[in-house]
Amino acid sequence: MGIAAFLAACSLPSASALAQDGAIPPPVNTGKRWEVYKAAWSPEDEAGYSAFVAAIGHSDCTSIDSCLKDDANPYRSSVDPHLPGDCADMAYVLRAYYAWKNGLPFSYQNAMRTADGAREDIRYSSAGNVVAGRRQILNYVTNAPHFIARIGGEVSTAMFRTDPTRGGGRSHDDFYPVKIERGAIKPGVLAYDIYGHVGIVYDILEDGRILVVASHPDNSVTRTAYGANFMRSKPALGAGLKAWRPIRVKGAKKASDGSLLGGALYAAKNEEIADFSMEQYFGTVPHPSGVWHYGEFKFKGRTLKYYDYVRRKLAAPDFAYNPVDELRFGLQTICGDLKARKVAVDAAYRKRLHMKPHPPKLPRNIFGTYGEWEEYSTPSRDARLKVSFIELRRTMQHLVEDVRAGAPGVVYDGDDLAGDLVAAFEEEKNACTFTYWRSDATRMRLNLAHAMERLWALSFDPYHCPERRWGATGAELETCTDGKTKTQWYNAQRFLRYQARRTYDVRMDFSLHELKPPMVAPPEQGGLGVDAPADADIRGYLYRLADPLVADSEEEAEATPTSYAPEETGVFLPSWHHKSAMEPVSGSGSGKTSRK
Repeated sequence: MGIAAFLAACSLPSASALAQDGAIPPPVNTGKRWEVYKAAWSPEDEAGYSAFVAAIGHSDCTSIDSCLKDDANPYRSSVDPHLPGDCADMAYVLRAYYAWKNGLPFSYQNAMRTADGAREDIRYSSAGNVVAGRRQILNYVTNAPHFIARIGGEVSTAMFRTDPTRGGGRSHDDFYPVKIERGAIKPGVLAYDIYGHVGIVYDILEDGRILVVASHPDNSVTRTAYGANFMRSKPALGAGLKAWRPIRVKGAKKASDGSLLGGALYAAKNEEIADFSMEQYFGTVPHPSGVWHYGEFKFKGRTLKYYDYVRRKLAAPDFAYNPVDELRFGLQTICGDLKARKVAVDAAYRKRLHMKPHPPKLPRNIFGTYGEWEEYSTPSRDARLKVSFIELRRTMQHLVEDVRAGAPGVVYDGDDLAGDLVAAFEEEKNACTFTYWRSDATRMRLNLAHAMERLWALSFDPYHCPERRWGATGAELETCTDGKTKTQWYNAQRFLRYQARRTYDVRMDFSLHELKPPMVAPPEQGGLGVDAPADADIRGYLYRLADPLVADSEEEAEATPTSYAPEETGVFLPSWHHKSAMEPVSGSGSGKTSRK
């Protein structure tokens, strides 16, 4: 059985089944009132929250609001609030919602300031942030939906950008970094990317992959896997995997109905938390100099890169990488990201932004801003997509080299690795298709290979025509409504499109005539981006392995225009999205898998 067939055959229990099994406890509060009956979250409460998040993550919901109204949520009710929101909102809202339904205390930091006092955007502060304000529920609130609905206007990814060593205390951080081990990393743990994104872990597979659900500025909810798309950084910025810091209401009395009266909120200190760990930052073998990025990650006597270490540490004991399986999963993840990008581009098309004049300048920073640009542009999403292609290209080369060298921890027992990889690529490419609206209301069908070939031509600018948003050229571009000025903007942004790294500390509010190639001017003078893109050509690499002559003569497939209805709708999810844990099987040939 191949991986695609295996994944299609395996499914997780439904939310109702989880609730019936006791994994998700029944609600304590069923109306609008939020009464607190417990002074602290018990291990059973945390396990219930993990099951709740897992059910939401494995559902087909496409926004925070639809997630809470989905059958995956056994607490759904007519009194629930309407909740749009982005990634930070989702992280806080799910926790608050579960606390409300289960009569638990809840607290969240609703104001932050930069740790060094610098006047910076706190979402991207260079020295991190400290807590400056907090809201909390110790006893009750009469209108829980109103309380939760306020959260979205008060939180951002700035809340996660804190130095974990500050610990508990009066101005405690809501989160703490967890040890890289099963039991510590579980559904409900958060994955923070310092470049303005946070996701919620909803599953850990038998092969060590961490699955993440996240909302976006366009309110869409997507699923992906934790990896280099969640960048490591210095401890002061709090990047990585982190859990909710335990809180307790001390000194409270109980009313006749069992609810709490009075008391004060206390948060656990770092030294009081069993799975608190700084190993994500300093490694399992910290460097004697104390420099965080010099530390090493050792696993069974081998020094590994951080993301490889996380996979192997969380995987089943006999796990080994199978190159064919890794390629399939990686391509399926990228396919989900591409189709989620389609939702964002379609939203800009429906808003008719491509018909508006282009603003005279770019935002102060294209990766972190406000208004129409934040809601409808895709520079951060595109950067993560580029990183995924680049990392998968590098991973495949490393795995092929390891197979040929007989390295430990890698398995392939077939007799034609290059052929199996090419076949897997073609199968996943053909399975990953989507359409987009062109400016004349006709549709264009693309596949994964088109997106890869156009990767560095995909426009992140919401004011460009949809054809340019998808990197069209030739006849496909003829329907584009962009005039001379927008075409000049597209050409001037070429070097920014070549950039896979998100740079929030670079000033970018230049006019069209101020933008320059990075080879002739520094960033402060308008020389934005990089002079050449990285190698993300997975197909070219695989074909060169199989037959260099075929690789050289490989032609780009033709996209076929269509004009039909209805439009494809919804957020498209990776094909592995619903499935339960899997493990590679030694001696499985070309990428077979087996249920554990």
